[in-house]
Amino acid sequence: MSTRSHESKRGSIHHNKESIFSKKEVLTLNHKIGLLLVSLSVLMLEFTLIRVLSVSLWYHFAFMIISIALLGLGISGVTILTSRRIARAEINSFLSITSLLFAISIIVSFVIINKIPFDPFSLFIDSTQFLYLPLYYILITLPFFLAGLIIGQLFTRFKQDINKLYFYDLIGAGLSCFVFILVLPKFGGSGGIVFASILACAGAILFSIRKSKMQTIGLYGTSIMLVINGLFLSDPEAYLPIYVSGNKVYGNYIAENPDLRLLTKWNSFSKVDVMKDDDENVDDYPVYTAIIDAGNSTTNIPKVPNVLDTGARPPFDASMLAMLLKREDTAKVFILGSGGGGEILTALTNNAKSVTAVEINPILNDLVEKDLANYWTGGIAKDKRVKIITDDARGWLRSKRIKYDVIISAHTISASATNSGAMSLVENYILTEEALREYLQHLDINGILYITRPEPQMPRLVASIKEAQKLNGGSDIKNQFYIFKRPPSDFEIDVSYLTGVLFKKSGFDEFDIQRLKTMSALLNLETIYDPVSNQDGIFKDIVQSNSIDEIAGKYPDIKLYPATDDKPYFEHNTDFTSINFSKIKESFSQGDRAMLSLVQKPVAESTLVILLLQTIVLSALLIFLPIYLRFRKDPEIKKVKKGKYITYFALLGLGYIIIEICLIQKFTLFLGQPVYTMLTIISTMLIFSGIGSMLSDKVIKLVKNVNIVYIIIAGLTVILGLANSAIFEALVRVDILWRIIISIALIAPLAFFMGIPFPYGMSKIDNNSSYLVAYGWGVNGFFSVLGSVLVVMLSMSYGFMIVFIIAAIFYILAMLLAKKLAPAKISLAPAQTV
Repeated sequence: MSTRSHESKRGSIHHNKESIFSKKEVLTLNHKIGLLLVSLSVLMLEFTLIRVLSVSLWYHFAFMIISIALLGLGISGVTILTSRRIARAEINSFLSITSLLFAISIIVSFVIINKIPFDPFSLFIDSTQFLYLPLYYILITLPFFLAGLIIGQLFTRFKQDINKLYFYDLIGAGLSCFVFILVLPKFGGSGGIVFASILACAGAILFSIRKSKMQTIGLYGTSIMLVINGLFLSDPEAYLPIYVSGNKVYGNYIAENPDLRLLTKWNSFSKVDVMKDDDENVDDYPVYTAIIDAGNSTTNIPKVPNVLDTGARPPFDASMLAMLLKREDTAKVFILGSGGGGEILTALTNNAKSVTAVEINPILNDLVEKDLANYWTGGIAKDKRVKIITDDARGWLRSKRIKYDVIISAHTISASATNSGAMSLVENYILTEEALREYLQHLDINGILYITRPEPQMPRLVASIKEAQKLNGGSDIKNQFYIFKRPPSDFEIDVSYLTGVLFKKSGFDEFDIQRLKTMSALLNLETIYDPVSNQDGIFKDIVQSNSIDEIAGKYPDIKLYPATDDKPYFEHNTDFTSINFSKIKESFSQGDRAMLSLVQKPVAESTLVILLLQTIVLSALLIFLPIYLRFRKDPEIKKVKKGKYITYFALLGLGYIIIEICLIQKFTLFLGQPVYTMLTIISTMLIFSGIGSMLSDKVIKLVKNVNIVYIIIAGLTVILGLANSAIFEALVRVDILWRIIISIALIAPLAFFMGIPFPYGMSKIDNNSSYLVAYGWGVNGFFSVLGSVLVVMLSMSYGFMIVFIIAAIFYILAMLLAKKLAPAKISLAPAQTV
């Protein structure tokens, strides 16, 4: 993110006047292309580390990579500002050596962090974790710090060409999305790290073309590093193995039993290991287990005959309940998140007429249709009744006008999109109120909706289905719900990880309920609510209430109101105001019960609160304090009111990162697959912001009044925030290629104008007022880090529509401050350009 939060890290920093501009340093094409490669490497590193930490730890903690990257770049800016040695360094030698160190640090820091047995879920039960935590942070920060030195020096020494440098910087960052998506499937997470180092080496070579002594040393060192990286690339995971947290049971089990591993595959948002299941079979279908991200989730891949016999016995699976009441040979079945094919098998053994299975992860579909088709899933993949589709299940369904007899969503994890490599804690809209309405609209009049979730989430799910049915205009029938659970295992203790609800549009009769209860007993499932027995408890209260308001006060500790497309966080069940030290301690004292704590404890909320506090403390100590100490005695500080500059750059830092994250979130609903979202949104934002920056002078001259730029940004932000749902709904049936083109057309104008305010603000700083540039750099660094955390917290609490409006207000406030910024006073000789 030299790159992604470019508003926060860009600028030209002038200090030690006698050392910077007294030299005739020449900006060359090598500098520009070198900058492009370094920027590409930085974002490639960030994306890859997000993926690796999702595997190594849990997807919640991958979010810290974003704040660490921004923090490292911010600290580098402060270092440039406060270090006289760096200010006096010969630019080409400095870039050559620092780029080499950057390339080396990528590999070295990665190796060391994977030697550290860091386990966030054991922080409060293992005191050594508090020693590992800061070491982990320092090692991850180091490469971003060195990259920031390279970018900062280029911007510092060649201030007059900042618009051009900005352009190359952001183009490199935009290209990183394409490189990442190409590299990860082929070389995996470790290979992505190696590629980031190779790109840094390429930049170092360009910076070393002119042969000073230090550049020659840099060139030789870079050549050696390239050879080492080439060796690593031959087998990345063997040379650079990824540590898996001790509380990831599946990931460690397969590591300890390598003979059970069949294959490993990566893509841009997941790692999948396929393992032989050595447990005793409970039915006629032995399984392989697909382990996603070393245990974030799993799915079984059943062994099926090459030709599925009509008399094949149904599997011992809870999804049997979904098919129990449907007549043979007539049922049309839709499966959201078909995984390894277990629910497809259930439908086929119950003689379904057709099965449409939509799975967002192409690796899982390849396993079912290609890699394991000849033996394990041949019956599924080759059955003419089955249609397997790689797409976002909700997006695919809402684009069709087909009615189904059964819709199945078996433990489709709503936070799976956090593994997109774009932003963590981004939901995929599977269980919002709008999504449930769409599922019910696609059910036949006697259709059945079947959804399973962990037990703590079931009350909210039942309430959400009830509200969705009411909004669809359905009559309030009291006998539409049947709820079951698997008794908790010894590992789960008192909370079941598998509970489920069946909702029948026309309602269940007594015969239906008796059949369901009998089948549940055979499957070792417990009926916890049915309309005949009418068991007392929260589910009876929900089903029989007239509204959620009636019972919300009775269950104050349970979130019952549905998640929505504006606030899609179905698994967000704890308000931030209720997060205290006791809850944080409880969340991170789980040890090997980490998987269960993800659904029982406010882990996401606690992680965000910790990141927010950490951001404030570390930024204050490592960004603000050094700047203050360096410039507190500067006589110029008494002459100029610096508050307006500080506030201006703070608003830009907050505004840009908030808009970017909001766009990534909202367009996930429109584009579906994470790979499309990542390529389209991030690349469009970066590339068009870069173009806007490069043309900023011409745009300002054209519009004559710079206020128009800020008004356009605010207006487009509000329009996208308020109208995105209507736009997406109107275009839902458009082909994916056109959806991508439309997304680019919607975002590009906004991104273009967002590239202008930062260089404009820098142009208003007196070149002699070095401390103002220093404050601008540091403040932007701090508020971009802060904004990356706040945007998720605010959207969880108030929804994305409000957050879009807040971002627009930030730009309007920046406009008001821009009027008060003093005009630039060019009193020093500019750098030359070739």
